[in-house]
Amino acid sequence: MLTRDRAVSPPQKKATAAIILVAFLMLSCASLAQAETISAPYSAVAPCDFVESLEFNGTNANASVTEQVELGPRTTGSNGSAALRALIHTQLPLWDVANNTYTEDNITFTNVVAKLAPETMDESTPRVVIVAHYDSRDVAERDPDINRTMDPIPGANDAASGVAVLLELGRIIPFMNLSYEVELLFTDAEDQNFSSGSLYGSKAWVNAQSDAQVNRTTAFIVVDMVGDEFLQLTHVYPGDVALWTTIAPLASAIGLMDTNEDCNGNLGRDIVNLSISTGVIDDHVPALNRGIHAIDLIDIRFGEGAEPFGGYWHTHEDTPDKVRAESLRDVGLLVELGLRSEAWIYDFQALEEPEDDSTPPEDDAQNLDEEKMEVERHIGLGITALIGVLGAMVLMIVLSLSVNLKREQ
Repeated sequence: MLTRDRAVSPPQKKATAAIILVAFLMLSCASLAQAETISAPYSAVAPCDFVESLEFNGTNANASVTEQVELGPRTTGSNGSAALRALIHTQLPLWDVANNTYTEDNITFTNVVAKLAPETMDESTPRVVIVAHYDSRDVAERDPDINRTMDPIPGANDAASGVAVLLELGRIIPFMNLSYEVELLFTDAEDQNFSSGSLYGSKAWVNAQSDAQVNRTTAFIVVDMVGDEFLQLTHVYPGDVALWTTIAPLASAIGLMDTNEDCNGNLGRDIVNLSISTGVIDDHVPALNRGIHAIDLIDIRFGEGAEPFGGYWHTHEDTPDKVRAESLRDVGLLVELGLRSEAWIYDFQALEEPEDDSTPPEDDAQNLDEEKMEVERHIGLGITALIGVLGAMVLMIVLSLSVNLKREQ
């Protein structure tokens, strides 16, 4: 209601409107600043100082995808699996590479572990672990041809893409002269149709780690299903909150976020969108359960317009022609930049305990293993809606003040 006797004088109205507008802008800026904040134990780095040094070759990685698929199915215990292990050894000549074989629930599986340590290494040397499962799925339960649902899939995106990224990183990391240890972990038995469960490879790796090894592991980053032509990486939960805060500055620096400028001042592409949060049970979960900072870089929408865990996922259409060199390059550059800039390194000895994430109990995680928890939560929509409401309120107030001014004149 407009009441002349309670009206505020024009100068006061202008001041009030200015205050509201300033407050609104401050709120918006605070939200953006919060999105870029790096959480302890990690610290802000200068990724733009390293962009010109990046070398990851997406064409090499794409060729690796085809080479892996041509080996045939890489299901656990298969000839294709053994052939891929031999290939990994061959392509990492500067690494200390070993096969670690385990038997659990009458299932025998083999992880391949490649280590590269600095010349001066001791118990105070941090370790970053980059992970990809190398087994391709033994069934195609989502294939539209019911006569082929029990046949193994080609696994170009779901398995080969992550391995391809690790192998290309393995080619260039020895020449980075890093001051910390890097481990490339190729896990087996992650994606088999076992009634007894999944993630066997990552669980076995975690169980084999001593407390000292766990404490000096400053990051455990899974790379899975990253070759889609329509690549989009989102935030994934469960996942280490602090480690996730390091991703946006790296992605922005190389132009993978359409809301942020890259190092040349240009808006990026919509490749990394951390305002979308998706539930995924993957190889990072056993590490989280052990108290390791772990996240999952994964695109769960395979194909144009695909729904979460839809499209070509777990079908016979998971073929090399659906994988793109540019997508592999985007992910590879992101990881390479994190390694070069030491974005994932901190003084672990100065901490009493690693900061833990809200990780689900083992029983809860096991219940989610089969379906990878097909749920999507759009955190950004809430923030956007709040800002929109505040903007509308400011507009209404300004219009109201304008009406009062005209009436008083």
